[in-house]
Amino acid sequence: MSTFPHLVDDLEQALDAPAGPGLSRRSVPRELLVPARVPELLRMALEEWAAMVLLWLAMAWTPRWLYPLWALLVATRLHALGVVLHEVSHLPLRRHGPGVRTLEVLAGYPIAITVAAMRYHHIRHHRDSGMATDPYFKGSVSGRPVKYALNVLRGALLIPFWSVRPAVGLASSFLRGWRTFYGRVFLQDRSGEDLRESREVIACGRAEVWQLAFQLALVPAWVAFPSAMLRGYLVPAIAAGLLAAWRLLLDHPDRPACDRSLETIVATTRDNIQGWLRLLLPRNIGYHVVHHLHPQVTLTALPRLRDWYVANCERYPR
Repeated sequence: MSTFPHLVDDLEQALDAPAGPGLSRRSVPRELLVPARVPELLRMALEEWAAMVLLWLAMAWTPRWLYPLWALLVATRLHALGVVLHEVSHLPLRRHGPGVRTLEVLAGYPIAITVAAMRYHHIRHHRDSGMATDPYFKGSVSGRPVKYALNVLRGALLIPFWSVRPAVGLASSFLRGWRTFYGRVFLQDRSGEDLRESREVIACGRAEVWQLAFQLALVPAWVAFPSAMLRGYLVPAIAAGLLAAWRLLLDHPDRPACDRSLETIVATTRDNIQGWLRLLLPRNIGYHVVHHLHPQVTLTALPRLRDWYVANCERYPR
């Protein structure tokens, strides 16, 4: 199945447009612009699965009062799987080869997301960051603790809500009248357009068949081991949704944007790499400003790339 590389390509072209004084992607040494590769992402996904297996064993073999700790740590690893799939969404994919399909199974399906669905809303977030069409923009939450808390708390419903998406998406691939609803509600489309003839929405709906099959394959496990599935998966998945919602508010000040300049990206994005935050923001995703400046640079290269910006661009936030 072909994907839709134009969004990724258009994003890169927009970022390569002439920048204002003191900030330019074109000045960065090429050796710092290390692209993400499928083998590296597969290694990351397997490392996260190995960590989760060890944590599940710890849940089974240690005293019950330690369960909250293990559940939180499993949640951070589920969150990390989301970060790995997020990296896949930035690859300039023309087709989903075996490596990408494997990553989708390892990093996407367990958190109820496909590569196609992730690409749909995440690339639009990068392209329209801070704008009305940004799927992730939450409006003003600064100084409004109740609204801030509600935005974090609704993250608890993220993975359960996404688990409904495959059935709706698959139906929309056949039922023309469902597509706009599917696109706006489950793919977070903010364009306001009629999506009934959108080839991209149709492709996202068709991709849901394997997500749905994965979820149905887990039904016997839920029937046979309901307590283990609840403690080992559902509770950590809810916590992972809370972490993801909280990270989103950390990553971006609630400042609306009106253009796509590099200066606007810097003004509407934050790095979160201080101390204990690095324990909860996995795989260098806390280097968020430089990630928005160079979305296709691999996560492991972001610290060195940020160091270069701090040393050479006075407008990069310290």
